[in-house]
Amino acid sequence: MKLHNKGTNMPYFGALDQDYTNPYAAGELKIKKSFYIKYVKRTIDIIVSLLAIILTLPINLIIAVLTLFDLGQPVFFVHERPGLGEIPFRIIKFRNMTMDTDENGDLLPPDERITSLGKLLRKTSLDELLQFGLIFTGKMSLIGPRPLLMKYLPRYNKRQHMRHAVRPGLECPMPDYAGDEVSWEERLENDVWYVENISFRTDCIMLFRLVRLVFNRKRAKIRGERIDGEFMGTLEVK
Repeated sequence: MKLHNKGTNMPYFGALDQDYTNPYAAGELKIKKSFYIKYVKRTIDIIVSLLAIILTLPINLIIAVLTLFDLGQPVFFVHERPGLGEIPFRIIKFRNMTMDTDENGDLLPPDERITSLGKLLRKTSLDELLQFGLIFTGKMSLIGPRPLLMKYLPRYNKRQHMRHAVRPGLECPMPDYAGDEVSWEERLENDVWYVENISFRTDCIMLFRLVRLVFNRKRAKIRGERIDGEFMGTLEVK
């Protein structure tokens, strides 16, 4: 049976596809807490996201209209993603793919469904602008591990689960020396490193990397879920 978003004929994305025990709810892992995270980082998130919401409102309105003409309704695409402590929240993006299927009724590969407008939005990172609303409300942060698919949760080893000890963010950019080809293990280890070393200085470094990444088209594909292939899991770290 295929699940669909309520009120639409679009497949539902974000649901778990197997049994899973949340290590934070079970007490195996704890949320990362510090004065910086609770007060300084949160204050910065509120101020910056509020300014971004105001400044990008005209751009979002234009994108919404273009998306409506390009793909029709609905304009937004809603995913359920794991947030702080792996508690699910809904992330909202502008649609950039058709819902074309093959002869078996299965969705075609993303590369075959993305529209020209969608490619432009991704290359320019304009598809991320709506996330400032989630940052303002406290579901996300400017800098933090990118919220990936719910179905990946059972596939993480214990160390990789630590990426959810802080609020998810727009990105935790990899170092420049990482190159253009990055494995899932390297990407997730970078997220855990961020959690272990979170500070004002670390966030400044990550923000600088993020700005450079946005304007570097050659390295844009190493952003979070745009890594080639699906994350299938790794062996437990002893």
